[in-house]
Parts: sequence; C-alpha cells; structure tokens
Amino acid sequence: MKTTSNISMIIMLLVFQLCIAQQTDENKISIEKNKSILMEAGVNVSLPVHIQMYRTHRYAIGVNFRAFKKISPKTEIGIKVDYDYRFARNLPDTSNSVKERASHRNFSIIAIKPNVQFNFKHDWFLGAETGVGYAISDENNSIGLGFVSEYNGNAQFGSCSGLYIGKYLPICHGHKNLGITLNLTNFLRKGHAENTLGLKFNYAFNK
Repeated sequence: MKTTSNISMIIMLLVFQLCIAQQTDENKISIEKNKSILMEAGVNVSLPVHIQMYRTHRYAIGVNFRAFKKISPKTEIGIKVDYDYRFARNLPDTSNSVKERASHRNFSIIAIKPNVQFNFKHDWFLGAETGVGYAISDENNSIGLGFVSEYNGNAQFGSCSGLYIGKYLPICHGHKNLGITLNLTNFLRKGHAENTLGLKFNYAFNK
C-alpha cells in the first residue's frame, strides 16, 4: 500500500510539473507574440457615399496590408497600406476638357495610414487611421481626383482617414485568423472630403 501511495504521489507531481511547464511555455509564446511585429492582408470592396463621387463612380475593389504591434492586451498600433481601384459609371463623354473626361474614367487611390486598434470581448475590434493618399486617374495621372468640383483642378495628394469596426472569426485550427471589417473612409483636400463605405476581408498571418 505504501508503495502504491508513493507511486501515486510521484505521478501527481509529474502531472503538476508538466502543467506548470506547459503554462510557462504558453506564457513565453504569448510574450514573444506581443514583442513581435504581426501582419495581416486582404481584399477591399467599397462604394462612394458622397453625392459628387456617387454621381460619377461606383464600386471599387482593392487590396490592403497592415503591420502592427501589441502595446497592451487590448491595444495595437500599426501602419496600413490600402490600394483601391474605382470604376466609373457608364456615362457618355461629350466634353473635350481633361477634367470632364476624368469624371468618366476609372481611378486608383493608394493610401498609407498609421492606425490604432482596440480589441474587445468576443473578438470584436474598433480602429481609427489617418495618413496620406495618392490618386491616379486613368484619364490623366496629374489630375487625380481633380474632376471633383470642390477640388478645383488637379488633386493627386490628399489626407486619407478612416474608422472601422469588425470581428475576427476562426478559419484555421480554431485560431481567430479571419477579420471582417466595416470601413468608413475619406479622401480630404481643400476642406472637402469624398467618403466611401466598404468591407475588408483580412487574413492574420501570425495572430
């Protein structure tokens, strides 16, 4: 009986030691993750919601990339790069001016935006970002978004900002790798903003 009791005690100690070691390893992995640079990337779809751009253009498709770092269990800071290609409505082009022709042509916007993200319960998150955007019209690179009357001519560079809310979903081994976000973004120049509303579908590589 004494031998059996000793064996049981040894087994319990071994199990306890294994549990402590596993918890320590998990804590080390978590700390290493918090120290590392994390990345996610995905695709965008959006629609213009401001009346001027809504009259001339419709949906956009694009890609995005974000590199970020956890500064607390609930807060991340990072930098995001967005690319969107927006399609013009099928309207007749009867003007000879570059500005008018650009309102009937597709265009691209590339934006670089530092951002901050707050993570909540049940894998919901909220973020804000602001930076600079560069617009390229298929009609003429130098006009950018100059077809918008409030921009009064060429409008290649502008301020780009956005707010977003989203949720992470499990798609790979139970990890919350897929982020789906609703985004309100704008291109601001000369005090006038052209706004868009869209969805982003992102895959977090090492979350």
